[in-house]
Amino acid sequence: MVFPILRSMTELLLPIKQEEKRKAEKGFASRDAMQRYIKLTEEMNKNVRRKRAKKLIQQSQRRAA
Repeated sequence: MVFPILRSMTELLLPIKQEEKRKAEKGFASRDAMQRYIKLTEEMNKNVRRKRAKKLIQQSQRRAA
């Protein structure tokens, strides 16, 4: 059996992502609420990454000293 060559993996994952999005939207009162939640989680993740990076830099400076 030969499968047609797809342009990218996104073509395979597109229906799955749309289904996940529909499920996520059901859990929120509105689309705006979902967007606010996504934005807040992205901000929190950025802050966590910054804290980790700062901690690693401090540790490496202590080791170098």
